Amino acid sequence: MLNKLKNFSKSKLGAVVVFIIALPFVFFGMGSVFQNKDTNNVAKINNYNVSTKNFTNHISSLGISPEVIRNNLDQNILEEILSDLLAKKFIELEIDYYDLLISDEQLVKIIKKNKNFLDQNSKFDRVKYEKFLIENNINASDFEKKLKNRKLENKLFFLLNGGINVPEFIVKKYYKYENSKIDLRFINLENFYKKKNQFTEIEIENYIKDNNENLKRDFIDFDYIKITPKNLIGIEEYNETFFSEIDDIENNISNFSDLKSLLNSYENINIEKKTNYTLTSNDDPFKEVFDNRFDNGIQIIDKNDFILIFQVKNIENKIPKVTDKNFKNFILTTLVEKEKFDFNKKIFDKINANKFSDTDFENVSSDKSLFKSIQLNSVKDNNFFEINSVEYMYSLPEKSFLLASDEKGKIYLTKINKIKTQNIDNKKKDFDNYYNKTHEKLKSDVFSTYDLYLNNKYNVKIYSKTIERLRNYFK
Repeated sequence: MLNKLKNFSKSKLGAVVVFIIALPFVFFGMGSVFQNKDTNNVAKINNYNVSTKNFTNHISSLGISPEVIRNNLDQNILEEILSDLLAKKFIELEIDYYDLLISDEQLVKIIKKNKNFLDQNSKFDRVKYEKFLIENNINASDFEKKLKNRKLENKLFFLLNGGINVPEFIVKKYYKYENSKIDLRFINLENFYKKKNQFTEIEIENYIKDNNENLKRDFIDFDYIKITPKNLIGIEEYNETFFSEIDDIENNISNFSDLKSLLNSYENINIEKKTNYTLTSNDDPFKEVFDNRFDNGIQIIDKNDFILIFQVKNIENKIPKVTDKNFKNFILTTLVEKEKFDFNKKIFDKINANKFSDTDFENVSSDKSLFKSIQLNSVKDNNFFEINSVEYMYSLPEKSFLLASDEKGKIYLTKINKIKTQNIDNKKKDFDNYYNKTHEKLKSDVFSTYDLYLNNKYNVKIYSKTIERLRNYFK
């Protein structure tokens, strides 16, 4: 939960917030959006209600304009903002729980020691302070409140991790983890997977039979016409006359039951038909027709180069014929992926049960030229294997077996032959560097554990209907 606040500032949304932080934000008429008690809250933390007023005030404090929200609704901007608000509320509740305080006297001392407000003699300069407030368009009361909250947050974070002291042996261990070299022997399992041309017709038929219902697709019959200036008004130009005619057609759609009746007065327009059509790819020119197949009325779509008018006449849910190349290729691709999964799972299960031996490894192939060797120079060495596989290798002991992957998704059966540990240089600079890295890691682990603790401590309820009303308000 605490990490929400930190992650928010690093996200794309956070970047938007920082960019527009100085923009004014005003809500007009928000009260009319929420008419009753059930819609006054966006969330609830235990018995504490997070109201729509809390939410809109939070948006205002971030400086996000309604236009930015409207343009990012599909990227879940409201949910991101709510996560940020909840993170702040958790911090507030925890500050209260631990009874953390900053007195007015302490706050005054903090302000008077701020180097931005000191004169040449390192004395507090009230003129500088007041100039700062004016330049940032904030009054003293609001600034001091925000400063106090920030210092209270710092107190909470210090309470959680300020006492962490890293023993020397942990620093050395972490250095070894990051910098040890690992000698690997591996083999590409791609060499052993069954290929498309190795599956028989009987195997294909059996797969279709076993997955009959899941393989059914919708096939549609529809009438359509691609309207251009040429076939509508007799010229190539997209002019006012063309768009006026399109407007007339669109306005009259509800008065006609089929395309022929709708377009009967246009001599150069020929209605075309497609039968037994199904979608084969997202690039298909008739994807919109298929996506809107359950509407049997006349529909019109602007395709930039032309206007598409269509009407779906019939839908049939059935299994394609095996003679259909696209369908057969889909079946073969599925069989190949299933074969890969089953092959890899047998090895994985055996490794996981500690029953995979050196003999099993060597017997994977009699062709020893297929076995390759490589050395990893550090936990960050992803020149061959992808980084998650590398990090997992560094968590295993010598003589371990594992399935690892590269950036292209290829799977390799891998053996850790030898781990060559590296000791940290006794130079103070190197040790201090790794002391700080280890300290940061331990702090991160503490916060991760604290996140889990907060998840269990506080019961959070989100009012999705209220969020949806907010979403509709901004549209």
